[in-house]
Parts: sequence; C-alpha cells; structure tokens
Amino acid sequence: MYLFTLVLGLALLLWGMKMLRQGLQTFAGHRLRQALLWMTETPGRGFWSGAIATALLQSSTALTVMTVSFVDAQLFSFENALALILGSNIGSTLTTQLLAFPLDRLTPFLMTLGALGYLFIPTRWRFLALSIFGLGILFFALSLLQAGMTPLANRPEIQHLLLQLGDNHFKGVLAGTILSALLHSASATTGIVMLLAEDGRITLPTALAFIFGANIGTCFTAVLAALASSQAAKRVALFHVLLNVFGVLLFLPFVGPLAYSLTLMGGSLSRQVANAHTFFNILSSVLALPLLPWATRSLKKILP
Repeated sequence: MYLFTLVLGLALLLWGMKMLRQGLQTFAGHRLRQALLWMTETPGRGFWSGAIATALLQSSTALTVMTVSFVDAQLFSFENALALILGSNIGSTLTTQLLAFPLDRLTPFLMTLGALGYLFIPTRWRFLALSIFGLGILFFALSLLQAGMTPLANRPEIQHLLLQLGDNHFKGVLAGTILSALLHSASATTGIVMLLAEDGRITLPTALAFIFGANIGTCFTAVLAALASSQAAKRVALFHVLLNVFGVLLFLPFVGPLAYSLTLMGGSLSRQVANAHTFFNILSSVLALPLLPWATRSLKKILP
C-alpha cells in the first residue's frame, strides 16, 4: 500500500510541477519569448532575465531546453545564451523555497480555487488559476510522499542503503545526479531530499550532497535536446553541465561548514535544505558570471 502511495505521490509531484509550469508559461505566452529575445542583448540583461523567466516557468530545465532551441534557430547567439543559463539556476530556487513552507492546510483551498478559476474564468487569467491548481497539487503530493516514505524508509534494506551513504558526500552527489536525471527535475529531487532530511533519514551534509548532484542531473534533458542540434546549441547545453559541475567542485569540500552555518541560521530542516539549494545556485552563478568571456572562448575550442 505504501508503495502505491509513494508512486502516486511522485506522479502527482511531477504532474503538479507540469501544471504550474504550463499555466505560467501559457499565461506569459508570446510576451515572455519577446522579452527573452530583448533581454539577452547583453550579459547583464541575460543574467536577470534568466532568473525572472525561470521563476515564471518554474523550471530551469524548460528554460534551458527553450534556450537551446532558440540558439539552434539562430534567434540569438550562444554567447548571449550563457548569461541566460546562469540566471536560470537562480530562478529555479523559487520552487524549493515554496516547498519549504508548511502550507498543508491551504492545499485544498489552492486546488479548489485553481480548478474553479480554470473552469470558469474566460480570459487568459484562467491559466494563472491553472498554475495555482498545480501549486496545490505539489503540496498534496509532498504529503503523500511523506506518508509513503515513512514505512518504506523503515525497511531494513532501505535503511542499509541510506546508512551506506552516511556522510560519503561523493555517493550523495552521485545519487542526487541519477535521481534528478530520472525525474527530469532538480526541484522534485530537492522536495524528496527535504522530506528525508526532515524525517531524520539522512543527515544535513548528506542532503546537501544530494542537492549538489541534483543540479548536475537536471542538465540531462537539455543535453538530450542538444544532441541533434547545431554546434552553438550543443555549446549551451555543455555550458549548463560545466556550470553545475563547477559549482559542485567549489562547494563539495565545504559541505560540513556549510551545514553548520545553515544550522546556525535556524529554521526547519526542510528550510535549511531549501536555503542550501538557493545559496549553491546563487553563489555558483555569481562567481561564474565574470568568467563568461573565458567560457565562450573555451567552448568554441571544445566544440568548434
């Protein structure tokens, strides 16, 4: 029974994220695309537009795939797209921050409000209501996952697997990468890790390693999208992978001190994991921004 609850919760989590993204994307519509084209004219514009657009789309994967397609169609150059990718990593942190709020009691109201709005609002505002419905589905899915994970995590083989991870940060990164690639979503993986940490199944340092790996795994979809694209589009996808690997290599040696700092900041374990995801993406993107000219030259050499 708990396996059914777990699978149902995971399916609803992915579906809720799709509804949230689809509603916001349709609501923004053509204007979002026009704004992206205008705001990628300079690296600074690209950086902030990537953050804003991903916060609207609720998916860095969606924006990265879209960017790969735009570069492949020669709507803008791959040099300008790199700043967009940096910004998208920052915008992706909004979902995890939302998931850290204890909004279980509001879930039925969000779902009801969103469903009624989508059914009865005749204008394009109905798609904003659809995104509200998707947000309600997200919180409902998390409650199902928690209900399904508790008996599953108590099984000896699962406890042995989690115990093997222990504080082996490399294994945590690898597990996070695989899970995120399978789910095609770093946010979904982060939501699961938040639940595991909150229930005491994994330590905070191990949760951080999972989060780092999830950021690498989320590049998988964009890499697939770029395989049959132009060299410029492939450079964009490769840059996304290298950016997140750069962030992991930068943060991995400091997992212990970072976990200690997050503990001092207070808040629930879910909030601490969400904050770690936010800090990781903001700092790695900000540190990589001055390196864009060097990255551009290097990518042209790797994929001439």
